[in-house]
Amino acid sequence: MPEKKTMVISSAEQLLDAKTRRNFLKLMGAGGAVFFLPSILTACSDDDDVTGPAFGQPAGSGPAVVIDFSRGDVAVLQYAYALEQLEADFYTRVVAAFSTSTFSAGERVVLTDVKNHEVIHRDAFKAILGPSNDFTLNTTYGNLNFADRTSVLATARTFEDLGVAAYNGAAQYLTVLANLELAGKIVSVEARHAAVIRDLIAPKSSSQGDSGTSFAPKAFDDAFRPGKVVPLAQPFVVEVLTPRNAPATFVQGPNNNG
Repeated sequence: MPEKKTMVISSAEQLLDAKTRRNFLKLMGAGGAVFFLPSILTACSDDDDVTGPAFGQPAGSGPAVVIDFSRGDVAVLQYAYALEQLEADFYTRVVAAFSTSTFSAGERVVLTDVKNHEVIHRDAFKAILGPSNDFTLNTTYGNLNFADRTSVLATARTFEDLGVAAYNGAAQYLTVLANLELAGKIVSVEARHAAVIRDLIAPKSSSQGDSGTSFAPKAFDDAFRPGKVVPLAQPFVVEVLTPRNAPATFVQGPNNNG
């Protein structure tokens, strides 16, 4: 039997590199394995606490977190950082609940990989923002049962679709090429997450007849303006997400629903 190939991911920069992503897809398609070194996650171990006192508090009951779009690229990166905090927290809780959940061994591998990706995305924005990363969101999930496969995957689909739409819509407000390139790299990963979550919900489904859970229900991904994204994210956040000075103009995406 041929030796099983492996890839070792040692840094956020490596994961975001286009060559790494191509090799990752080839490797997984050939049945290989990907390993994430602990060094890329340990720096934010405190942020991954899933038993913090804010868990379970009502959405919107905390202080305001203001994202002032008059700050240009900084605000767009803060906006992305807020969403990545939410996604990283969610998947961290999913993984923490594996001992009581009904996910298969293969599904646990997939969800752990997604969790690692989201933590890396969050950490990348935290590092890039520097002093402007001065807010930490606390999460709330209502009555969501993290041990229930159906409920978790439905919520994951919501997060991934929202994340893709948010990046697609906000990209038009970035003025620094490096920031646009970073957003493009991350949204491509988020789109893969959206696809794999949908495939877990409805394996090998077509784009028709399965109530929107299919692998590719639309020809094009959505593109949402911040004013549409924030109300959809707010039910999961204790703090009050408060966008200010949002750009007056918005170029619609191909689905014309942003």
